[in-house]
Amino acid sequence: MIKIIFCALNEAQNLQKLLTNLSHELQLLPYEFQIIACLDGTTDNSAEILKDFGKFHSIKILPLKNERGLGLAYKRLFLEILSNSSPDDLVISLDADNTHNPEQISQMLTHFKKNNLDFLVASRFCDSSLMADFPLHRQFISKITSILLQKIFAVKNISGKNLLDYTSGYRIYKIEKLQKLFAQEKDNFITEPEFTYTCELLIKLSRLGLRIDEIPISYDYGQKIGKSKLRIMRNFWRLLVLLKNLVFKL
Repeated sequence: MIKIIFCALNEAQNLQKLLTNLSHELQLLPYEFQIIACLDGTTDNSAEILKDFGKFHSIKILPLKNERGLGLAYKRLFLEILSNSSPDDLVISLDADNTHNPEQISQMLTHFKKNNLDFLVASRFCDSSLMADFPLHRQFISKITSILLQKIFAVKNISGKNLLDYTSGYRIYKIEKLQKLFAQEKDNFITEPEFTYTCELLIKLSRLGLRIDEIPISYDYGQKIGKSKLRIMRNFWRLLVLLKNLVFKL
């Protein structure tokens, strides 16, 4: 089975389109899917939209908590999956704001299976990646973060080259490898409460000697409705904390 996970903080307008596109894509693929969502901190009608979608598709909404933090929400999702999945299952994570196109799921799964991967990133920084309407300051932050982490924690892809995108949340994971990491880390499986969890999880998984790769993404920020939830200064501080914690574990 393939588990599709996402977090949504007041993304009702975006969810309508995302779920329509997801539904169309999943009907074309020869796999059994379950969608699992975390809406912690949400005050809009996102839950009602997902429940309506659940009348026709397998979907689970985690009990709502009144707390905010992308890393905290994803930790809840991963813990839910780890306790209710088989080692052969796959997890696809994507953003709920329409910047990640569900049409790319088929391409990602094909590349994942063809190359016997454990972990795949849909990367914004490959030569043939396409980015539309992505604010320059956000591009700068993501690129500098990834370059910095490459220098300190170089992760190699299956071709022996450095992985380029440490912060993209559009990914495929093999459940078996997530279970292995959790058995090793326990409650420290994910410690970052913010967007920086993407970097933390990637680096920790890379230390298990996984087969990791990335493929170009078509990233259209113009499809997003509403303002970004990224808290820049808080995430910069969390990046410094993450670097300190990981460096001392080298």
